[in-house]
Amino acid sequence: METQTGILINIDPEYSAQIIDWVQEIDWLIIASQIEKRGKTTVFYKASDDPFPRFQHLEEIPEERGIYRPHYGDTGGGFEYVFRTTSEGIKVSGYSHGARFYKIEPPPLELTLPQKIEIEIPKKLQENFGILYPHDNCFREGENQFGFYGEFFSIFHNWQWYSEDTEPFELSFVPMSIGCLVRVLHVQSNETLDLTKDVGW
Repeated sequence: METQTGILINIDPEYSAQIIDWVQEIDWLIIASQIEKRGKTTVFYKASDDPFPRFQHLEEIPEERGIYRPHYGDTGGGFEYVFRTTSEGIKVSGYSHGARFYKIEPPPLELTLPQKIEIEIPKKLQENFGILYPHDNCFREGENQFGFYGEFFSIFHNWQWYSEDTEPFELSFVPMSIGCLVRVLHVQSNETLDLTKDVGW
């Protein structure tokens, strides 16, 4: 199988489902809060046969999660995911910037994936301009991937703290509608490398 050197974090269907539930719960809490405070809110709604989501006004709190999404700004970026290799596997922490903006206490997301971060990207995944991420938190049912390769991996590889061992690092991803912010923290030195600072996202 043809591969390219990079950073790959596979999230299997079980853990992907937990992340989807977490995102949908926070979306619902924000929508419910806005309707309770203001009597209405503007959301994104995507029908199954629509290629793109569209704005819709809501005046009642929806019963079902996952159909409507809050407006997280012109480029999204409402959620952040941090990955850290440990002896037990990959620790995953989720943070909701959107909940903080709306002054809502989000439920926590703390998972441990029972594997290590991989350093090879299969060719079948090399399609997102050097970064793997669920587009604006639109996780699909089944397996999902975070990671980076190509020029972004070259930036990481040329960093003074680079190591093939991923345990010294925390990897942070903020998926947006037009890209994904990616930062690497070298835990011991507390130095951060922003892989996407010059991309213009």
